[in-house]
Amino acid sequence: MKKFLSLALAVVMTLSALLLTGCNAVKKNNVDAIKEAGKLTVFTEAGFAPYEFIANGKIVGVDIKIMEAVAAKLGVTLEVSDVGFDTIVTAVQKGKVNAGAAGITINAERAEKVDFSIPYSSTAQYIIVPADNTDILNAQDLAGKKVGVQSGTTSDLLFDNLDVAVAELLAYASAPVAASGLGTKVDAVVTDKLTAEIIVANNPGFKTFALNNEDGTPVAEVEEYGICVAKGNETLLAVINEVLTTLIADGSIDAWTAEYTDLANELGQ
Repeated sequence: MKKFLSLALAVVMTLSALLLTGCNAVKKNNVDAIKEAGKLTVFTEAGFAPYEFIANGKIVGVDIKIMEAVAAKLGVTLEVSDVGFDTIVTAVQKGKVNAGAAGITINAERAEKVDFSIPYSSTAQYIIVPADNTDILNAQDLAGKKVGVQSGTTSDLLFDNLDVAVAELLAYASAPVAASGLGTKVDAVVTDKLTAEIIVANNPGFKTFALNNEDGTPVAEVEEYGICVAKGNETLLAVINEVLTTLIADGSIDAWTAEYTDLANELGQ
């Protein structure tokens, strides 16, 4: 009985701590707190063109333009920090930052930790291989191969459920860094479509195509990107969704996607 009571007490204390953390995260990051601070803080990972990358020493991209519009709506300045992708959701969950904007795919696992905006873009998984490669044509051909991915992304996580025994799954800070080892350290790189296409456009020795199964079916469903905020932060989420609705309707996001794809190609990202 004592063991049972101790266990029950431990569970209650853990749930209480999580609830308190969530409440504090919302209080520190809701619209009133942001306006009082005079700035909107955002975590991103600046190695994912066209959504976020470095150009002339600054972080630019589609996600940055979106969050600039959100900051303008709130009447505050935007403060963007470049961090490891796999730290963003946890940081937002714990209230260390107002929002995360980094081409983050909306999925059930992440939605348990944070709340997501409406989707503003979609993608599919693509594979990059050397241009002269002829033995990797689909996901099953990755068996026994070394595969590079960006750590913590859906490209990384999909291998948890993919019934393919790769020789080694190597996680890198970004897709371009993973691709830099193509042909030497890794046999193939898996990442999102636009990022794969930009990498290949700037590396004539590479080619890319959709990551499908042998029967031609995609290995994963179409993915949708969203901006994430702390669980229960309804005031900030409402503003983000209002801004996104306008930007989608007036074609801004499509225009920015084309603009920053061109810029990334121009800079050889």
